[in-house]
Amino acid sequence: MNRFFTTVAIVLAAGVPAVTHAQTTPASPVTLVLMGGAAMPMGDLDDISDMGFTLGAGAEFGMSVLPFGLRAELGYTRFGAWEVSSTEGSISMRPSNLAVTLNAVMGPTVPASQIRPYFIAGVGFYNSKIDAEIDSPDFVLSGNESKGGFGLNGGAGLRFQFVGFSSFIEARYHHVFNGMIDLESEDEENVKWTSAGYLPIVFGFTIGG
Repeated sequence: MNRFFTTVAIVLAAGVPAVTHAQTTPASPVTLVLMGGAAMPMGDLDDISDMGFTLGAGAEFGMSVLPFGLRAELGYTRFGAWEVSSTEGSISMRPSNLAVTLNAVMGPTVPASQIRPYFIAGVGFYNSKIDAEIDSPDFVLSGNESKGGFGLNGGAGLRFQFVGFSSFIEARYHHVFNGMIDLESEDEENVKWTSAGYLPIVFGFTIGG
């Protein structure tokens, strides 16, 4: 009888690891990405706006199982208002944009528990918008102008585990070819646009993978 139970115990002990391995679900190559943080205007854009915020969501393909992958994103960025006041009134501006980007991501393959650096760069379509308001003792006039165009982005980040989630911190510079109104244009009949740049620094996490 003792020999029987001993034999059963040995068989079960040998079989459990095999069953556990068979039931292990392989990592999915597709993950959901959510992020948010501060957006700092750069160059000429800094002359007509202040630091604002950015929010984004997307899907990442491959980075959970490979050292490289793709990330498709939808992002919204809104900068702080810029205002000039005088005894005759005030003028305020607030730029923003809605962007769709496709990016290549590359980084070393390391265990999930370790910090993993990566690089990211891509191209996108940006719908840039500027809300403006003129406030004087006699009248208040408000309106907006918007224009779509392509842009480039590039930066780097760090992936790490935070409260059970695969998280990341990322800084990425965006150069938008039609990112702001050209205030130096001498064309008084048509609104001219020029390039603009900004640097978002975000915290985010991935779901799945």
